Amino acid sequence: MGRRPEDPQVTDLGRYRRARELQRRQPPPRPPNERFFGRRPRAGLILLAVILALAALWALQNLH
Repeated sequence: MGRRPEDPQVTDLGRYRRARELQRRQPPPRPPNERFFGRRPRAGLILLAVILALAALWALQNLH
């Protein structure tokens, strides 16, 4: 006689326990490391330098 089609209502307890055991062994997922400027660690310094340069140009134009 052939294999019976799997019924979604019937649960294999052994398979369930193995899956749960594997789940316990795996470390919890790490939260994503999303920074404000992405992957570039010096983006903040570059942005600050650009803002200071623009402020200096604006100040020099308004002095005259």
